[in-house]
Amino acid sequence: MCLNGTGETVRSRSGEAGSEPAGPPGSPGRPRPWPTGFRRVADLSHVLSPTMPSWGEDKPRRESLGDPVPEGEFGFYLQQWTLSEHSGTHLDAPGHVIGGGRLVPDIRPDELLAPAAVIDIRARAAEDPDTTVTVDDVLAFEREHGRVPAGAAVLMHSGWSARWAQGDEAVRGVAADGSWHFPGFGPEACEFLIERRGVVGVGVDTLSTDPGDSTDFPAHEVVGRADRWGLESLTGLEQLPPSGALISVGVMPGLDASGGPSRVLAMW
Repeated sequence: MCLNGTGETVRSRSGEAGSEPAGPPGSPGRPRPWPTGFRRVADLSHVLSPTMPSWGEDKPRRESLGDPVPEGEFGFYLQQWTLSEHSGTHLDAPGHVIGGGRLVPDIRPDELLAPAAVIDIRARAAEDPDTTVTVDDVLAFEREHGRVPAGAAVLMHSGWSARWAQGDEAVRGVAADGSWHFPGFGPEACEFLIERRGVVGVGVDTLSTDPGDSTDFPAHEVVGRADRWGLESLTGLEQLPPSGALISVGVMPGLDASGGPSRVLAMW
């Protein structure tokens, strides 16, 4: 169920500011101005595997159920997987971080289709791994590509997914003292995007919506309290235009799931 009062609070604050209403689109027919036709499709998802980078040390595990089908022959091949809801490319539901927040099955289908605004911070992230997406980044994006429409998903492109094949330490940005360093969203940018632009969610090509050196995870809290979702561990964002793409989030709809591995596709 929705966290009591969250949506109303965000919408009222947005209305007072004179901006477009915040919150997910109210109906499938709400105008979404960027996507006009699709000629290309990109997969923004990492392949799940027992050796992929992860937040914790409990990696996905798999086992074959029965013998593999010989090449060219007919039969049934299947595996059994054991994994966290937050493995690989995945969606965080509001209830992942906020008690009483909506869980994955509560998220409406129209909230999982969104115009994508891709904010490129690669140059800055290469110099400063602790950098975050800021309100200034959003405004600079809008000066060049137009206003982020209500119902959009804003995706951080830091270039971090290029480290995926290098393993946990590279993706976590582990320093000599053991601390983690990778880019994320600043909470002020999340507040701005929710209250003033009415985005449906945010996404990152790192392990967390918050930067790696965060200890209190304010971006997670802002997004969760506003009843929005977050996508983590995206890849392939360099293929997308800054605006004009539509993303589809194919999240696994587990019962009472706080999140789920996702096949995220972009079309433009």
